[in-house]
Amino acid sequence: LIPHVFMYEVLNRVGVCLGSGRTHALQEHGVEIAGIIDMLERGMAEGDRETRNVIAMSFSRDSEMELFFEELLPLLGPKTRAQLSGR
Repeated sequence: LIPHVFMYEVLNRVGVCLGSGRTHALQEHGVEIAGIIDMLERGMAEGDRETRNVIAMSFSRDSEMELFFEELLPLLGPKTRAQLSGR
């Protein structure tokens, strides 16, 4: 349960960063957003099964239900994007 709660908080933080629109967010929080997205992508590429599962379920798939999803989608890497369910 704890990893899923943590991933919820990560998704929430990305949402806060993207809340002002992607262009402004990248100017203000670009390094932070890129770092988060890069670590998630790395987790999907190199992480164990549990790590990949948490990222897929609690970040990628849950992100599809967020208001900021359209802002986030172009920023996702290929392995993280592949986990989207198309909701």
